[in-house]
Amino acid sequence: MIRIADIVKDAQLRLAMLALGVMMMIIVADVTMRYAFGSPIRGAYDVVEVSLLVFVFHGLSACFLARQNIVIDLIDSLVPLSVTHALVRLSDLLTVALLAVMIWAMISPASQAFDYGDRKLELGLKLWLLWTIAIAGLACTLFCALGALAKPVITSHGGERM
Repeated sequence: MIRIADIVKDAQLRLAMLALGVMMMIIVADVTMRYAFGSPIRGAYDVVEVSLLVFVFHGLSACFLARQNIVIDLIDSLVPLSVTHALVRLSDLLTVALLAVMIWAMISPASQAFDYGDRKLELGLKLWLLWTIAIAGLACTLFCALGALAKPVITSHGGERM
């Protein structure tokens, strides 16, 4: 499971990097076209918005699989190592539970966007497709969080290398 989660994480990280590259290039091109030629790129706002969605929801899995979330270790030096390990496991379980709740909460607005046929203003992209991309990203992130739950707890802080 950990090996498959690592493959999923790598694929999502590459997709997130591609989305970030697209987002940066379209912003540079739009600003250049706007100020150099007085003609901005039509739909640049929608492309940047979609790229940001892909970047955020597909970039999370690397953080969760490597346990590189923000950690405040106030009590780690005060309690035995076994308690620290239990707290890490508890945080893994809470992460899995909260990601599942987020996915569940996103299904209703996604189905409403599908039912009503909502679209983006400039390019006419269907919103249910964007919801699907976000839910798929979170589902893969949930799988990677389950992979972190299956990994042994590392006692040094800072997580593992991505």
